[in-house]
Amino acid sequence: MADVALRTVLPAQTAAGATSVTIMGEVPTTFAQTTYQVQRASLTSPTAVTGVATNNFTVNFRNLRGGTPQATFSTATFALGTNLAVEVPFAATGGGTSTAVTVNAGDLIDVQLVQNGTGLLVPAGIVASVELA
Repeated sequence: MADVALRTVLPAQTAAGATSVTIMGEVPTTFAQTTYQVQRASLTSPTAVTGVATNNFTVNFRNLRGGTPQATFSTATFALGTNLAVEVPFAATGGGTSTAVTVNAGDLIDVQLVQNGTGLLVPAGIVASVELA
């Protein structure tokens, strides 16, 4: 069970659009707990997204401390075979770290959309979620 859940709606992005960043929010500082483990990062879309081999997009979940990115703790690249079904949560995978990522109270969590090659349209309304415990 998550102690903290952060959610945001991602903007649409055109194929080959510039990298964009959407801030999800600040990890709460009002609780006694000062550090959290990332339990899950997911994406839920109101429309289907079908991944393609070369020209696609990547979603990176990151934590920032003092304005500096600390880690990309989860990522999803919508390459061939990686799809978003309508209104079905899609769990992003670990961001290349071998251990659980710890975030501090006061860290910011953001979501970065990156176009690969000539890119792939990112539809409006994808909900990004992060659960911390």
